Amino acid sequence: FRGQSCVIGFSILSWGEFRECFPGGHQTLRNPYRSVDFDSTEIQNTAIQDLICDHSLLPGWYRFRITNKPAEMPTSCVEMNRCGTQPGEVRQLSACATWQFFHGSAKDCCLFRIPVTVRNCGEFLLYYLQPTQGCMGYCAKDLLSVVMTVLPSLPSRPVIIPELVGHSIHLRCTFILLPWSQPLAFQVVWARHVSQNMKAEIRRESTLKPFSLVEMDGVHFRLGETFSCSVSTFIANSSHIKSTPKESESFYAGLKFSPDSLHIAENGKEHEVTIHSTVPIPCYNHSHGHRCGLPLALIVWTFGSGMEALNVALSTCEVELQPSGCNAGSCGQVTFFVTAVTDFTRDGNRLSLVEALSGPSAPRVWRSYIPTSLKVTVQDVPTSICYSLTDPHIITLDGRRYDNHQTGTFILYRSLTREFEVHSRQWDCGSRHYAVACNCGVAVREGNEVGIFDMCNGQLQETRPQLRLKNLGNEEGTRVRVLESHQGKKVTLIFPSGAFVRADVNDWGMSLSVRAPSVDYSNTQGLCGTFDRNGNNDFYSSDGDPYGPSDLHHFIEDWRSVCDISVTLYNPSAYSECTAYNNVDYTSVFPSIDTTVEYLNSPEREESILDMSAYHSHPLERTHIHFHSKNNQNSGDYKLDTEFREDSLLSIDRSRRQVSFEFQPVFTAQSLSQAHLGNFAYFFSEDHLAEARPEVQPQWPTPSGLTSAKALEVCQMALVNSTVGEVCQELLGRRLDEAVDLCILDLQLKDDLGWEDALLPYLQNECERRLLENRTQRALEVADPPEVSGKVVMALRCPNFCNGNGECTEWGCQCYPSYSFYDCSLAISEYLDQPVELTDLENGGLCDIQGFDCRSVRVFGLGFIDSPNLSCHATRLKYMNGVWVPGEKQRTKATFLSSRALDCTIPPLSNTAISTEDFMMDDKPYARWEITVTNDGSQYSQPKVLTIYDGVCQVCEASRSGLCKLKEQTCNIEGMCFAEGDSNPSSPCLLCDPDTSKFTWSVNQVNEPPTFHRPQSNLRTFVRENFVFQFAASDPEGSALLFQLEDGPEGAVLSPAGLLIWRVPLLPEDEGRQTSQSFRFTLSDECNAQSTFTVEVDVVPCGCQNGGTCVTDVNFPAGSGNYLCVCPEGTQGKRCTENVDNCLSDPCAVGKCVSTASGYRCECPAGLRGLTCLEDINECEKKPCFPGVQCFNNFGSYSCGPCPKGMLGNGTTCMGKCGHTVYGFCQDSDKFMIYCCSLKFCTNKTDLSVHAFISQHFFTTYNYKP
Repeated sequence: FRGQSCVIGFSILSWGEFRECFPGGHQTLRNPYRSVDFDSTEIQNTAIQDLICDHSLLPGWYRFRITNKPAEMPTSCVEMNRCGTQPGEVRQLSACATWQFFHGSAKDCCLFRIPVTVRNCGEFLLYYLQPTQGCMGYCAKDLLSVVMTVLPSLPSRPVIIPELVGHSIHLRCTFILLPWSQPLAFQVVWARHVSQNMKAEIRRESTLKPFSLVEMDGVHFRLGETFSCSVSTFIANSSHIKSTPKESESFYAGLKFSPDSLHIAENGKEHEVTIHSTVPIPCYNHSHGHRCGLPLALIVWTFGSGMEALNVALSTCEVELQPSGCNAGSCGQVTFFVTAVTDFTRDGNRLSLVEALSGPSAPRVWRSYIPTSLKVTVQDVPTSICYSLTDPHIITLDGRRYDNHQTGTFILYRSLTREFEVHSRQWDCGSRHYAVACNCGVAVREGNEVGIFDMCNGQLQETRPQLRLKNLGNEEGTRVRVLESHQGKKVTLIFPSGAFVRADVNDWGMSLSVRAPSVDYSNTQGLCGTFDRNGNNDFYSSDGDPYGPSDLHHFIEDWRSVCDISVTLYNPSAYSECTAYNNVDYTSVFPSIDTTVEYLNSPEREESILDMSAYHSHPLERTHIHFHSKNNQNSGDYKLDTEFREDSLLSIDRSRRQVSFEFQPVFTAQSLSQAHLGNFAYFFSEDHLAEARPEVQPQWPTPSGLTSAKALEVCQMALVNSTVGEVCQELLGRRLDEAVDLCILDLQLKDDLGWEDALLPYLQNECERRLLENRTQRALEVADPPEVSGKVVMALRCPNFCNGNGECTEWGCQCYPSYSFYDCSLAISEYLDQPVELTDLENGGLCDIQGFDCRSVRVFGLGFIDSPNLSCHATRLKYMNGVWVPGEKQRTKATFLSSRALDCTIPPLSNTAISTEDFMMDDKPYARWEITVTNDGSQYSQPKVLTIYDGVCQVCEASRSGLCKLKEQTCNIEGMCFAEGDSNPSSPCLLCDPDTSKFTWSVNQVNEPPTFHRPQSNLRTFVRENFVFQFAASDPEGSALLFQLEDGPEGAVLSPAGLLIWRVPLLPEDEGRQTSQSFRFTLSDECNAQSTFTVEVDVVPCGCQNGGTCVTDVNFPAGSGNYLCVCPEGTQGKRCTENVDNCLSDPCAVGKCVSTASGYRCECPAGLRGLTCLEDINECEKKPCFPGVQCFNNFGSYSCGPCPKGMLGNGTTCMGKCGHTVYGFCQDSDKFMIYCCSLKFCTNKTDLSVHAFISQHFFTTYNYKP
C-alpha cells in the first residue's frame, strides 16, 4: 500500500540568516504527479512504476514546483488517488501516513506522523524532509491554484472497435472531440489486463487524431487477452498539463463460448453452444490457396484417471467461422450442439472441456492462440437392463422377477418420454408336458427407426431368425447398428439413444436383453416395469393403474399386443467418420462384427430371378406401423394394422413338424419364406387364441423321474462351474444363484436336460453389464488390462476359453485347423467322413416369385459345418418329352446358420432363359432346381427339388410330376403373367382382358376423363402483378395429364403441367375499377380422354397512393391477390398515405427537432448552433466573467475561474465583505485591497471616474493586465 503526505500545524521562520534559502542550499522536487489535483488512477493501472515513492529520498531541504510554478505542501487532508500515490484503505496523510479513512467522522485523518521542518524563505517555503517508511510520497499544492483539471476531459469514455486493415486485425481506440479555444492533443495509453485488479501498460502515444490504431501482431497485442485504452487531453506542444484521463470498457480479443459453461445430464438432450469471435475474420484471396472463414477443430477433454470414455459428444468435429460485420460484440459466430454421452457407467458427475483450435492453415495470429475452453459438467443418470429369458422368465428393470408362460405378442418396454418401444413375440417352445412359451421374435422402434428380429413364422428347431431394418420417415439409410457375436448366436441392435436389444439365439427361440438408457429413467411401462429403482411398483397397466402380486395374469394380459410384424428393406446410408463424437458409448466386451449393411437393400441385392415388381404390387396388403396413446400421438401401442387374406396364406399349406410332445399348440403355423418379413405380415396364430393357455403347475419329480436334487446338481455344474460362472462370480453375486433357480425351473417345466445351459448367455450379459457399469477407466481398451478384469474379459470374449481347441484373441477364439464354431467346440473331422443329410427345403420346396424372395432358399438337414468348402450346388431341370432332364450345374453360396440349417443362393435367370412358347404351357413351372450341399467340396448330399412358379398365372403343388396348372382369367403376355384388369406397365390405356385375348394387351374400353380440382377460393390478382398459379388435376386411371390453353387474355401462358403465368396489364378503360378475366383450357390424359374447363380471375386495381408500387405479398397463397406497397421517399404506411417524420432519427442531438415539409429544423439550446446543434458558441468572446477572472469555453456552455484573492463569488460575480467606507468605496481593515461593494455602483455610467479609479488602482496593485 501507499499513502499521501502533507503538513499540518507548522511555524514559518525568517530566512535571512539561513543558507538553505540560497541557491545550492536545497533541492527542487518538480514531478507534476505530486500535485494534489492530479488523479493517479491511470498510472496505477498502466504505469505503476511512475507512482511517487519517497522511501529512498535523502534527508535534506526541498522546495516544491508544479509545472514550473511555486508550490507548497497542503495543510489539509488529501483526497484519495491524488498526487501520484496509490492508497490502500485511506485517503490522505498529514505530515504522516494512514491506511484508514473515516467517512463523515471528525477523527484526525493523520494517523502516522512524519516530522517536517518548514523554512520561510520569503518568496517560497523550504521543507526538511525525511525518507518515508514504506512507499509513500510527499504532496504539493500549486500556490496560484492553477489546477491540472482546467483542460477539458473527454465527454464520454473511449470505445475500442476491432477492424480489418488489409488482412490484419487492428484495434481502434476512438473517442469524441470537444471544441476548445486552443489546439488540443491526446495521450492514449493502451493497457493489458494482467489480472482482475492489475494492468500493464503496453503502448503510450500522443496524437492529434480522435483515435489510436494498433495491430494485433501476436507479440504485444495477442488474441485471448483483454485490453483497454485511456485518453487524456493536453494543449498541443505543451504536454506538462493533462486532463483527467478517461478509460474505455475492457475489450476481450478472441473467441468466446456462449454460454461459457454447461451443466447437463445423461438424458440425450442437445444443448446449443455458439462460438463468437470478437475480432473480424480475415478473408484471403482464393487465388492464393486460402479460403474465407476460420476452420476450428473441436476437441473434448474429460477429467478423470486418464482412460475414461469421453463424457461429452458434439454434433460436429469441425466448424468454420465465416466473415461478417462486427455487431453487438460479435464479428462472426457458428453454432454446434453438445450432448452428454450415455455411457452406462456409474462414474458420478464429471467435468469435461471443449476446445476450439485453429489449424495450420489459419492466419498467423490465430495459430498459437488457444481460446478459453467451454466447461461442461455431466450429471450421471442411472441405466438398467430388463431380461426375458427362456420360458420366459422376466427380470424387470428394477430387478423384480416373474414368469410369463403365455404365447402371443407383448409390449415388453415402452418409453413415456420418447418414441421407443420393444415388443416380444412368444411361441410354444416344446415342453413335453406343459403349456410353456419362449421368445421367438422381437420388434423395436425408436423414432422412425424400426428393427425386427423374428423366427416365429417357421418351425420349431428348424427356423432361423430373420433381421430387417426399416426407416418410417423419408430418410435413406438407418442409424441402427447391428452387431453379431458368436457366429450369429448373439445379435445386438443398438439404437441412437444408446438403448439396445440383444437376442441370444437357440433352436427353441431366443432370450432377450433390453438396455434402458438414462433418458428413460422413471419413464417406462410394459412387462419390464417402471424403471425407478423400486421393484415393488413394477406392475402397472397402460392406464397407470397398479396391479398386486395376485393380479399377475391380468398385468400380463394388459400388455398383450395383437399386432403383426412387417419390415421393408431400403438402401444403406453412409456412417459418419466422426465416430469419437457419438453421444453413446458403445463399448462391448464381446467380439462382434458390424453387419448393419447386410440388412439394407442395395441395387445388387434387389436383382431378382425375374423382376416382377414393375408389373405387380404384392397380392397381400402391406403392413403399416402405427403408434397411439391417449395423451401422446407419438407413443403408444405398437400396432401393425393389416388386413389378412388368410385363404392366400393358408393355401401354402405346410404343417408344423410333428414331434413326440404330449402338449401341442392349439394352431399349426405355416413356414413361409424369409421374404415374408420383407414384403408382408404373416399370420401368427398365437395372437388369436380363443382362450388363455392352461396354468402351469409342475411337480417333483418330473414325469421322466428328474428330481429337484438332480436338477440342482445339473444346473450348478452347467452354470456355477462354467467358465463365466467361476470367473464372474464376484461380479454376478446373487444373480448367479438366481440363474440356478431359473435353470431348475426350466428343467422341471421342459423335463429335458438339454436346457441346462440355456441361461449361460444371461450370465455372460449380466457379467458384461456389471463390468462396464463399475469401470472407472477404459481398461478394456488397453493392451494389458489388470489381471482380474483381464480374465473376465477373456472369458467373455472366448467362451469356455475356446474349450482348449484354439487361441483366445481380441476378436474371439481362433480355432485350430481341425476345429470350428465360435467356441471351437465343433470337431470338423467328425462330419467330413460322411455326406450331409438334407431333410427338407423351405415351404416344401415351392416358391412363388410373385409373393416371395426366390433368390435363396432355406435348407434343413443334419451335419452342416461352417467350413471354407461349405457350398450349395443347383442343377437346372428342363422338361423334355414329358420328363425332367438335368441341365447345367452351378455352385452357389451357402450361408451357415447352424448344424441343421443353412441358406442356399439360387442362380439368377433372365427373361430369355425360358422361351416364351415354353412358358405359355399351362402345366410347366417357371423353373425347377435340384439342390445339393457339401461340407468339403467332394461329398454331396442327396438332392432336394425347388420349384419356382408364378402365382399369378399358376397353381403348383408338391408332386412327383412337378407340373402346375394355369389359372383361369389370366394373361400370358411376352412371357409374363398378369391378372385380369392389370394395366400395361408402360401404358394405362392397355390392360389384361382374358375374354378378349390371353396373350396380347387389350385396349381399355372404360377410360374416364381427367378430373380438374378447382381452387378452394376465387382467384384474384392486381394490376401489373406477375400472376403465377399452379392448377391441379388427377386421372382415375393414373395416367399422365396435359393442359392446353384454348382462350385467355393476351400474354397469358399455360404450361403442359398446368402452371399459369400472366403479366397483368393496366388498361386505361379499366383504371380504378375491378374487372375479371376468363381462362379456358382443355385437360387430356394419355388415352385421349379430355375435358374443357373455364377459370375466372378477378383483377383489382393497385391501391397504393402517392406514387407507391404494388408488389405480391408472399405471406399469402398464390392467387389471393394480396399485395404490399413500396412507398416513395417521404411517405410511409400500408398504402403510402403517411408522411415520414424526419425527427424520428433524432438528428438534432441535444436540440429540439421540428418536422417540416421539406425535412426538419433544429432549435438549438443556449450555447449551441448549427444545422444539427453540434456547433459550439464561444461565450468567452462576450467576456461574461468578472474582470480579471479567466473564462473557459466548454461545449454548449462556459465556466469562469476563481475570483481574485480576497473576494468571494462564482467567477461571474465577485464581492467581498466591507470593513469601512471611503468616498463611497469599501476598504478592508489592513488596507491590503480595494474592491467594489456593489457591482451596480461600479458599473454606473454616472460614476465612470470612480470606476476608472478603482480599475486603475486594482490593476496597479495586482499587476494585472487584462
